[in-house]
Amino acid sequence: MGPIARPSLFAGGPIRGGQTVGASDAIGPGPKDRPITPAEIAATVYESLGLSLDAELPGPDGCPIRVFDDGVGPITGLT
Repeated sequence: MGPIARPSLFAGGPIRGGQTVGASDAIGPGPKDRPITPAEIAATVYESLGLSLDAELPGPDGCPIRVFDDGVGPITGLT
């Protein structure tokens, strides 16, 4: 089974109102185009708050762990 289409709402900060990103398929449950990952949603929130997407947090052994993998960015078209 592929990704499931679910609505999300963003408001405030640099987010422009009235934006729609992507569309669902003909019967509704799957994305037709531009599926968005949970990491992209988190990156959008981070960037909207002015936090660096290159942030690192200490892991259990004290070594830094990147919050986002390379290539993950905010949802384009919202700001």
